[in-house]
Amino acid sequence: MMKQNKFLALGIAVAMSFLFSTVVFAEDSAMTASDSGDAADASSGNSHGGRFGRPDTRGALRADNQAAREAAQANRDAVRADNQASREAMKTENLAARQAEFCSRFSEMASQVSSRMADRESNLKERQTNRVEDTQANRDERNSKLSDERSAQDQRRAEMYARLTAKATTDEEKMAVKKFQDTVEAAVEARRAAVDAAIEAFRKGSDTARSTRKGSMDSTVTAFKSAVDAAVSAAKSSCDSGKTPAEVRSQFQSAMQAARTKLQSDRSQMEKVKSDVQALMQTRRTAVEAAMTAFKATLESAKAELKTALGKQ
Repeated sequence: MMKQNKFLALGIAVAMSFLFSTVVFAEDSAMTASDSGDAADASSGNSHGGRFGRPDTRGALRADNQAAREAAQANRDAVRADNQASREAMKTENLAARQAEFCSRFSEMASQVSSRMADRESNLKERQTNRVEDTQANRDERNSKLSDERSAQDQRRAEMYARLTAKATTDEEKMAVKKFQDTVEAAVEARRAAVDAAIEAFRKGSDTARSTRKGSMDSTVTAFKSAVDAAVSAAKSSCDSGKTPAEVRSQFQSAMQAARTKLQSDRSQMEKVKSDVQALMQTRRTAVEAAMTAFKATLESAKAELKTALGKQ
């Protein structure tokens, strides 16, 4: 009995020793696993977290690629910005150069316009002076021809009076010849006075018409020249203020077109010298014809009276 109890106690002790060793081994294994897990967590940080605790390397690679793409895009944007800035700077520089060149050419062109205007004005004044001189020369020539013709007429009449006087034998006949001569000479003087008055009226009227037209033409030319000068000055100011060549050119062309339109309008409203001179010529012709008709009537009457006195039917 005693011996059995010793074996029983020994078995219980062995069993308890085995159980204790098993528990201690399990706890050591658990602590070892826990320490390994903590070390892995410390080494991997927050990069793990997959379902089975493995690190997510694909996410890190995607992040690196995204950063590289963004850097490349930023670099491309910077290059485009630089290129755009270079183009804008070159465009501004070219525009400034073209502006300066255009304004320089425009100044030369404006000088040429002013020079042409001065030449045309000078030519106009020269034509006007030549016209006046030509008119006066023509009048002097006509006056000379008229004087020569009248002198020839005077000579022919004197010869006629001499022949009539030579044929007159009685005092009555001589008195009749003298009366005829006096009547004819008075009629000649009246005719010449009427003709001279008609010529003088015509010349004064034509001079007035030409002078009026010349004044209107001078005023029109002066107004046109002032408009051109104003257009040139405005264009130069626009160039200096930095307006584009297209704007300056458009402004100048519009101003010049307005000046030309006004010039044409002013010229169309001028009194026409030709029509005025034609009317004056008709008046002169009528006056001369009336003087000649009166002279012829007086001459025929005097001739009839002379024939009666000389006994000729």
